[in-house]
Amino acid sequence: MDEYALMTYYVRYLKEIRKVSDSTVKHYQEALRYISKRLVEKGKLQQTVYEIQELSELEMIRTYLYNDPGFVALDKRGHQMYSAGFNNYYKFASGQGFSNIHQQIGVMDIEVPVAEKQTYTMEVWKRSAIIKIQSIESAGYQCEIDPKHNTFTAKSTGHPYMEGHHALPMKHQDKFSKSLDIYANIICLCPICHRLLHYGVESEKENVLNKIYYDRSVRLAASGIKISKTDFKKLVV
Repeated sequence: MDEYALMTYYVRYLKEIRKVSDSTVKHYQEALRYISKRLVEKGKLQQTVYEIQELSELEMIRTYLYNDPGFVALDKRGHQMYSAGFNNYYKFASGQGFSNIHQQIGVMDIEVPVAEKQTYTMEVWKRSAIIKIQSIESAGYQCEIDPKHNTFTAKSTGHPYMEGHHALPMKHQDKFSKSLDIYANIICLCPICHRLLHYGVESEKENVLNKIYYDRSVRLAASGIKISKTDFKKLVV
């Protein structure tokens, strides 16, 4: 599998969920390869657009491209092939098209190599904000513990405010040979359920953890994360 998990996820999304033809997928990929090469030459990327993990950074790249006279001219000669390729990937990255695919998103469950660690003020495992946004979108902005849980409307999305939660915490990545920053491991939760899992007493978390394990254990296994219920609870309490 390619080093950049988002590329593999993107291709799988196009083929398995959107049912895009192989030829169209090839055109999208060729457009992004050229754009990546151009951005590397301009010093904006190291290797590829797939290395970008923050949507805000992807938006800056988009603004830069569309204000680059050379790119605009090339895109015009290519009948907007390059901008179409980038726009389609941006829609994927921002979660557009993920609405109501919760029953289908399991096809995205594949083994993903562990990403490198990054050091800020403390050492943490690198994670993708894009995958978290997509997971919330795919759940229809409903709490996966109880869809009836209400919350406020988020200013940024216009949808009920929800949060993405790693069922198996990223701090335990050292215990696994495959990445924990995957669709199967990210749960869409209302703020109350999210805080319950982080700060609640064990007796009140019991039923919630049972539900998460039974809902996600098969998908986690498909992603290379095979874990018993007992071991799962040891890592999340």
